Amino acid sequence: MSRRVLVIGVGSFGTALVEALHKSGAEAIVIDERPGPIDGVKDLAAHAVVADGTDPRVLEAVDAKTCEVAVVTFGEDFEASVLAVAALRKFGIKEIAARATSQRQQEVLLAVGATRVIQLEIEGGQRYADEIVRR
Repeated sequence: MSRRVLVIGVGSFGTALVEALHKSGAEAIVIDERPGPIDGVKDLAAHAVVADGTDPRVLEAVDAKTCEVAVVTFGEDFEASVLAVAALRKFGIKEIAARATSQRQQEVLLAVGATRVIQLEIEGGQRYADEIVRR
């Protein structure tokens, strides 16, 4: 049985995530307010919706509570990330990952219910350093 994953936000990171989930056989439910990004991933997702992913009514409409994992990929709109994480926590989603751009954002996201915080620049730099050292 494939994992059901909710992805909120379809920028570069969200798109790469949806593509990788599709390749691995996971069922992706995708939400973004912009039609263009949704059009780019709709064929890779089980369900793709143009809507506000911070709105509890939207999360209810996509049956978010049935997702094992939710990933909030906003990089620039921290308030939206906090609102989305808080709404997802109320739906009882046990694994909620959210993107942060600073240590302070990480602390806030964890405080409102994220179980994993992703700092792309830091994690990417660390992985690349490991790659350099292993050569």
